[in-house]
Amino acid sequence: MVHRNSDGTAVIGVNALHTPSRQRFTIAHELGHLLLHENQDLHVDEAFPIGLRSRVSGLAVDEREIEANQFAAELLMPTDLISEDVDLLRDRGVDVDDAIAKLSQRYRVSSEAMTIRLSALKLIKL
Repeated sequence: MVHRNSDGTAVIGVNALHTPSRQRFTIAHELGHLLLHENQDLHVDEAFPIGLRSRVSGLAVDEREIEANQFAAELLMPTDLISEDVDLLRDRGVDVDDAIAKLSQRYRVSSEAMTIRLSALKLIKL
C-alpha cells in the first residue's frame, strides 16, 4: 500500500510475510505510482488516502498498474545492465534456466520477475 500525506510525504507498506525480493518489487512498484500517478484515485479509510493492492493490480489490465510495474522493472532490472549481463552469459554458454537463476540472484528479484523482464526485453523467448 501507499499512503500520501497532505504535506507531500508518503509511506509505503509491504507485507512482512513476502520474500525480500517481492518486498523490493512492491516498494519499486509503489514508488512508480508516487512518481507517475500524482492524482491517482486512492482508497479512503478513516479519512486517510491509501492505495491498496487489489485483484486488478496483478492482472496487467489497468494502465496505471502496468506503468507502475514497468517502472519497477526498469528501476530494479535496468535494460542496459540486463542486456550486458545476458550477452556475457550467452558468451559463456550459460543456458536460459541458469541465466535466469544467476540474474535473479544478482538483481535480487524473483525468477518470475526476471523471466518476465527478459521476455519483455525480447532477450529470451517463452
